[in-house]
Amino acid sequence: MVEEFRKRLCMSELIVYYSHHQSQHFCNISSGKVDSSIAFIESGSVTMTIGGKKVTLGKNSLYYMPDGIRYTSQWHGEPDICYFDLHVVSNRPDKTNTQRYAMTHIKELSNPETGKRVREIYELFKTGERTDKVRGVGLYYLLYSDIIPHLSPEPPARRKPALDEAIAFTERNLAEDFSVDDMAAHCHVSASRLYHLFRDELATTPVRFRNELRIEKAAEELRRTDRSIDDIAERCGYNSPAYFREIFREITGMTPAEYRGSVTQ
Repeated sequence: MVEEFRKRLCMSELIVYYSHHQSQHFCNISSGKVDSSIAFIESGSVTMTIGGKKVTLGKNSLYYMPDGIRYTSQWHGEPDICYFDLHVVSNRPDKTNTQRYAMTHIKELSNPETGKRVREIYELFKTGERTDKVRGVGLYYLLYSDIIPHLSPEPPARRKPALDEAIAFTERNLAEDFSVDDMAAHCHVSASRLYHLFRDELATTPVRFRNELRIEKAAEELRRTDRSIDDIAERCGYNSPAYFREIFREITGMTPAEYRGSVTQ
């Protein structure tokens, strides 16, 4: 079950999003998150993969997710998954005057009391009454004012040129069968150096990174097309459908068939 409620402000709109799933749920934001948001996990847990790094959050966790970020998330129910997502969409965003924050787990406010505050905003929006929505907007900004002191400024991205080239090479040749040695030769570094760059800056390996990009593409194909799983496996660079299923389950926690069923119900 997914519910979404909106309230137009002067030059923007507050969106209150509530999601309730059972057992497990996989989400792929490979194109980048459109708007920054505040999220609260009422039940269940999530493991997010962001830039090769994993972040795991559980029940009563409050976190901030900036716009533009690419990530995948694997949700697990205990037994259900319930979470809220609050974000403001501006009709005239001024990026030059906007403080950029990093993805932040706000530990100081990750508690049942914050959960009650978030649910109250949701319940006010759910009535559909204008006055209730205005009250909800006020409560949102009170919550946001409490969150701001705990947000972490996002440091400028400074990756090594060889790593940027390796990422670009992987994206261009995603369906091709190439080795780490091939990638390293293209980037004019040794394979050992490439492994160190992926490990130190992305907390992953070149092979794992390629597999995650391939599975992102496969997940999109499963959502948007009716192609067979074997066909999708081949289109994403896997000559063995069995190996594709193994890697898909390893990364998402579901088989391709289970994932397709979860997003088409």
